[in-house]
Amino acid sequence: MPDPMSPHAAARISAEQAEVQLLGTEYLHRGNPRQRRAAAVLEELGVGDLPGVREWALAGTIPLGVDLPESDLDVLVCTSEVAAAREELTEQFGQLSQFAAWAHSAEAGAWCVTFESQGFLIEFFLQDRALAEQRAFRHLVAEYVLLQRHGAAFRQEIFQLKQSGLKTEPAFAQALNLDGDPYLALLDPALLD
Repeated sequence: MPDPMSPHAAARISAEQAEVQLLGTEYLHRGNPRQRRAAAVLEELGVGDLPGVREWALAGTIPLGVDLPESDLDVLVCTSEVAAAREELTEQFGQLSQFAAWAHSAEAGAWCVTFESQGFLIEFFLQDRALAEQRAFRHLVAEYVLLQRHGAAFRQEIFQLKQSGLKTEPAFAQALNLDGDPYLALLDPALLD
């Protein structure tokens, strides 16, 4: 069976299939060298062992294969124990370079924890909300589906827009000629019909 993460995979993948594909690290182990390294780092950090974790996923550009050398690991975590997970991360990694923890300004009850480890800047987003309801995961799913449906030339266009300095969502919006706020436009279910 062809790897659906491959830029050459011609698939009419659904958002539901993408959600299943993007949970955990199994697909990353079949990916490019950077994806495999990210999976190993996340497993070594013990993301699934944080208090109250129900599910987690790597978001951002690395799982999409449109990452730049400076791309970080954005780890989305659904946990019933946000404070305990934050404290565990602080205890384990608080001494590492660039460590910081802060309450997310736009998502009530959510916390971000960031630090540098093994050559990656790693940012945890901790929230007591299912991943399928988290905005960043919904963006990841939409971007993944769009990359699969539009093929290698589209992936290359996104990569070039990223190289020119655009953030991921604005790059997708420009490539797709979407109007308005790119972060909202990518959440439109009609985009994936």
